[in-house]
Amino acid sequence: MEIDGVWIHSQFDPKKEAIRFVSELPHDGTERIYLLFGAGIGYIIPYLLERQKVTILWMEPFPFLILEALRKFDFSEFFLSGKLVLITGDNLEDQLSEAVKGKGTHPISFVPHRGSWQWKETEYLRLKLIAEQMFHKKDVNLATLTRFEKIWAKNICYNLPELSKFRPVSDLFGIANGIKVVIACAGPSLSESIPELTSYRDQFLLLAVDTAVPILTLFGVDPDLIYSVDPQALNSQYLEDYTGDGILIFDPTSTYLSLRLDKGPNKGFVTSSPFPLIQLLEKTASDEIGSVPFGGSVSTNAASLGTLMGANKVYLVGQDLSFTKGLAHSKGAVLEERLNYLESRKFRREKHNYKQLFALPQKQVLGIENETYITNEKMLIFKKWFEDHTKENPWTNLTKFGAKLEGMDHSNFQKEFLLDPKETMLEKELVCSVKALIQSKLSEHPNFFDRILLTKDIQNTISSLKDFGILVKQGLIVSQRIYQQIQKNQINPKTFSEDIKLMDGIDEQVSQKKGLNEILSLGIQRVILTITEGYDDHLSLEEKENAQLGVAKKSLLLYEGLYESVQNTKRMLTKSLYRLQLII
Repeated sequence: MEIDGVWIHSQFDPKKEAIRFVSELPHDGTERIYLLFGAGIGYIIPYLLERQKVTILWMEPFPFLILEALRKFDFSEFFLSGKLVLITGDNLEDQLSEAVKGKGTHPISFVPHRGSWQWKETEYLRLKLIAEQMFHKKDVNLATLTRFEKIWAKNICYNLPELSKFRPVSDLFGIANGIKVVIACAGPSLSESIPELTSYRDQFLLLAVDTAVPILTLFGVDPDLIYSVDPQALNSQYLEDYTGDGILIFDPTSTYLSLRLDKGPNKGFVTSSPFPLIQLLEKTASDEIGSVPFGGSVSTNAASLGTLMGANKVYLVGQDLSFTKGLAHSKGAVLEERLNYLESRKFRREKHNYKQLFALPQKQVLGIENETYITNEKMLIFKKWFEDHTKENPWTNLTKFGAKLEGMDHSNFQKEFLLDPKETMLEKELVCSVKALIQSKLSEHPNFFDRILLTKDIQNTISSLKDFGILVKQGLIVSQRIYQQIQKNQINPKTFSEDIKLMDGIDEQVSQKKGLNEILSLGIQRVILTITEGYDDHLSLEEKENAQLGVAKKSLLLYEGLYESVQNTKRMLTKSLYRLQLII
């Protein structure tokens, strides 16, 4: 096949070319994934399919090449078995993510097709970039999940008493119809936008991420709503001296310390959560709590909420997604102010800022005015999230400096808010009425959550966890016994058979406790990912080489994790129950 003067395969012997190319690809007899960025009309694929324990993912942007390949080769058997997966059309990243699900331990070989790349390098390079981004995002998500698993579980449990007094975020859905909402993020350029935020303050509803609150209040700007989603204790310090009228939008996994401050916002709206522990609160609600889409950063949540509120337009400010002017944080940020207490002759705030800039590998990003800024991979994930979601959301970027968000309009305050006096007056009146309506939602009676029912549910859950803990402890003991027999190669056929039978019975009983397992799963994500994705290197070389020992070790890890999670969750819920009874 020749296209635009380029031979897609050898014009002499494409089969021989394919055999030679396949022979150069790694294959050691273990499970492996070959990710093809193009395959022309498919000569390479039959030779790859001959290999055992391989999965072939075939990414192809041009349908006519797929059609020609399927006319020449019958791959139906391999499509049906899942050994060959075709990835084409829209949502390539989602398709690829689905194709590799459950194959986290398999090594992946990137296989670019030479002829295709010579013909349309830009298109096939785009496929490679999508794949790299997907795998990087997956690694970041897994790392985040395992890093924060216990903190999230702790925060949800400890937040239950205070959140039972909150209203649901669904109260806010559609409430801002006809007005403008500004999302204040905490990027380095936020302080540069303070004059405009002050000048046009009455013409919009201001929704600030919690990290931006100290910067805004330092300059006399008080937000209407404050979004908090970060689980780390440090985030409570953004709110600890706050004395304004801002109302809290609170994710259940956010640090429980924020709700126990002497000062700071102590009333507001709670969002739902994808983690099953929130079911304890949801079951006592009179209606749906409401979910807000998230993209890994509090600013992504805040922007999504602005859309759900029905705002006429949602504006982003301070959303740099880069180290603008060499700064890691906006001037006045808590992280910077805390350095007043930490500075010494050998540790200056400039050194801290420098360390922040190089905490992750640096990347370059195109700026709003086509200049170049330094960023990192984490911020590029958030950048991609905004770009992927901007089509269906009325977002406009008012950030003065920083990364350019492709597909999102960029504007300025003067253009968006400088109206004639009559329109300005009407805009101010509408914003004022929406603020009053939000305040009225907080005083609605009866309470949205039934605290007496919540108390009973927590008591019942604690009681169930006590009984479940006995069963899990038995499973832990038996799994230890099985593991030790295999490891020492001292298997007594009679007792080993009895232990396996006993283990099967325990596994069956444990698996039937679906509700409890869901609640406990948040605290053992590292263990689950070790078993399903090979995320962490818990298995020794001996356990990897000995299949029986490896299976026994995974069973042991599961019961160790479950037992630890039972004990921790029971302890945390007991503390929350005590606080809840004090409130009632």
